[in-house]
Amino acid sequence: MSDQKGTGRFSRTIISDIAEKSGVSATTVSRVLHGHKDVSIATRNKVMQYINETGYVAQRNARTTTSLLGLSVPLFNNYFGDIMEGMYDALLSRDAQCITIRTENRYDLETAHVQKLLTQDISGLLFILPQHTSDELAQLQKSGIPLVVTDPFVNLPDTIPTVMVENISASMLGMEHLLSLGHRRIGIVTGPAHWGMTINRVAGYYAALAAAGVPINPNLICEGRWTAESGEEICAQLLSLPEPPTAIFAFNDDMAIGVVHALSKRGIRVPEDISVVGFDDVSLNLPYITPGLTTVRQPLKEIGRLAVDVLYRLLQHQPLEATHIRLSARLVVRDSTGPCKEA
Repeated sequence: MSDQKGTGRFSRTIISDIAEKSGVSATTVSRVLHGHKDVSIATRNKVMQYINETGYVAQRNARTTTSLLGLSVPLFNNYFGDIMEGMYDALLSRDAQCITIRTENRYDLETAHVQKLLTQDISGLLFILPQHTSDELAQLQKSGIPLVVTDPFVNLPDTIPTVMVENISASMLGMEHLLSLGHRRIGIVTGPAHWGMTINRVAGYYAALAAAGVPINPNLICEGRWTAESGEEICAQLLSLPEPPTAIFAFNDDMAIGVVHALSKRGIRVPEDISVVGFDDVSLNLPYITPGLTTVRQPLKEIGRLAVDVLYRLLQHQPLEATHIRLSARLVVRDSTGPCKEA
């Protein structure tokens, strides 16, 4: 925009234009851009929608270098922490700095914080599980912001670089292990059905069953919320079936721990009565819980490191060997799986 000044902030002219088009005051626009919490969600969304649709971004200072990046992360927990550790290690080796924002899995916070990041002379953005749509991410790219996404909610177009585990083959690892132990009634605790990683892991479940000649039983497929509580609830649901599963595969470790807890409360032995497999291998305590949890390990730190590598290639205008990088998982066998007693 010709009337933006190189101050690293929105000019007064731009703010006034956004205010007029959004039907709010310039003061309100300014408060939205600076992340103030005293603006209603409806007003914040209206302002941010107009900014995203029109491609307005703060003009970055001419002194911008690759030494300052922005990182958007939903939560600070073991899973995201491992990805962030890989990112920080890669940034440290480049003597770079990173402004990290936590979005609480909220679209309004993410969009407001990202717009605020764009006033901070950042050179590029790293997203972990972003709430932004593919169109909104593309709009950021068009405005001149290189970005890389890890763990997107949905499959993104080839124009948006992503780094994540290959979820179909990773899911097949857990399933093939259980099938090799003689299990045929295998229940799964998925994540939310609309998530891309859930869709791909369910596809791996189907593929493994088909390869083993085992028919699909829809009653054995249950949707969880990534929490131990939901794992416990779904375990009870699976146990109430006329023919309960002999094994349960949860699509993250928290839900698997919930499954083990539910079985223990009912006096059901793991793995003698029911085998349990998790996914991620993010907790340092997994080898030490009783029994130690068999799980599919994601290379989360490597995902984080590679995301930074890809972003730096973009910043240096180097070609990418692949836009979507998919890493292999590996099975970690501990004590929660054993032969099917019905085999």
